Amino acid sequence: MAVQDIVRILDEQAELYRQLLDTANQKTPVLVKGDVDQLNVILQKERKLIARAEQLEQQRILETHRHFVSLGYISRLNTLREVIQSVNQPEQKQKLIEQQRELSKLLGELRRVNELNQQLIRQALAFIDYSIGLAVDDPAEDIVYQHPQKTNASGGRNGIFDTRA
Repeated sequence: MAVQDIVRILDEQAELYRQLLDTANQKTPVLVKGDVDQLNVILQKERKLIARAEQLEQQRILETHRHFVSLGYISRLNTLREVIQSVNQPEQKQKLIEQQRELSKLLGELRRVNELNQQLIRQALAFIDYSIGLAVDDPAEDIVYQHPQKTNASGGRNGIFDTRA
């Protein structure tokens, strides 16, 4: 019975990863637009999906452990590969192999989209940092040489904003 439970959990995980992938794909244009409110909505949805993914993973670990105990094996890793190797029924083995491939494909695509989103976030942060630098730094400071004794008395920069405040 444990193998059917593992198959059921893996099906749920695959569906959940599809939802996470869809959410990650929704996030990309929102990041490009810079729509913070919509991004917050997506992030809340993503947090709920991730919490559910963690629950499913714990269930999968528990069921694989039960499966190995029922066979009299001791497994420290409780991986899907070990489960596949331990199953003797060809139909169940084939189903598990298909699920493993599907999960690998989904997780690879999710990783790719998340890396793209991370790059977009890094670029946005770099732009913000650059913009703040322009607002804070004195533009004439780097262009013309000034004698060190003629710099402003505070030793700091005279930008638009005083960062020391």
